[in-house]
Amino acid sequence: MANTPKVSVLIPTYNYAYCIDEAIQSVLDQDFSDFELVVIDDCSKDNTDEVMLKYSDDQRITYLRNEKNLGLVGNWNKCLTYAKGEYIKLLCADDKFRPDLLGKMVGVMEQNPTVSLVICNKEMFGKSTARVKLPLQHLHSGREIIYNTLNTYGWLGEPTCIMFRHSNLQSEGAFKKDLIWLPDWEMWIRQLNVGDAYFIPEALAYVRNHEGQLTKTVMKKYINYFEEYNMCRDIRAHKGYSIDTSGIDMDKVVKKRAENVAKAMYKLLPRVYKPEERKIFFRALKIAWDEQVIFSSLGQVFKKAPAKKILTVEEISAA
Repeated sequence: MANTPKVSVLIPTYNYAYCIDEAIQSVLDQDFSDFELVVIDDCSKDNTDEVMLKYSDDQRITYLRNEKNLGLVGNWNKCLTYAKGEYIKLLCADDKFRPDLLGKMVGVMEQNPTVSLVICNKEMFGKSTARVKLPLQHLHSGREIIYNTLNTYGWLGEPTCIMFRHSNLQSEGAFKKDLIWLPDWEMWIRQLNVGDAYFIPEALAYVRNHEGQLTKTVMKKYINYFEEYNMCRDIRAHKGYSIDTSGIDMDKVVKKRAENVAKAMYKLLPRVYKPEERKIFFRALKIAWDEQVIFSSLGQVFKKAPAKKILTVEEISAA
């Protein structure tokens, strides 16, 4: 294999010995061969080391084990530091690729030099199955997709479904370590600030469907609401972001996220006597007060949430 592979496939893992074989094999079975595979274990307590022994003679694979646990995002970033390829493809250790994923994504990158992200549909497997089809296809401007997700939600997808350019890390940086729920969405926004998105209308990625401990913690503490609010607020203030927000009502975007925080505050009222819930409640109260959404959000607590819809640029402008 050449010293500089076309693609760096990165598998960060923690306690996934039971399924990492599937992930690795899905990479080795690709019909595109110019890749390196880097697997970094974040101090797993299972037999990941034992599983990886079988790959010790494969020159395409680099296996490393962290000396201390870095956490999810910390390990993602550690993987990035070992990437040599022109394109980067993360693969969550419990997911897998269709055999033609790398070839098709690289083909798009090579033919479209303005593209920052290549995104595919996904097929859920495991606890339940489903095929998730994104409503957009082929080439779309990065600006359009940034506006779209800010006005709706982070629908672009998991790292397993997305390829990006190594060169963009120099200008846009790695994943933000202080984020728990949306480090990938936030990263995609920064990547799209310097390029376009291309949607392959095929399910090239298989994403395992299971509710882990992280999801339970996030939902219990409403971390997703706080992180979305903070990100949109900072984009509006151009604090750490250089995104052109002309043509989008960022006050409206921030207010919408603040109302979500306020709704969480009202839901916490029956448990506010508990110290942890009380702390979250007062954090939410401050945001609701600062953004003046305490009363406007009250009626929404009892309303059924509208179906999520991905908007066109024209719909966003008309809103």
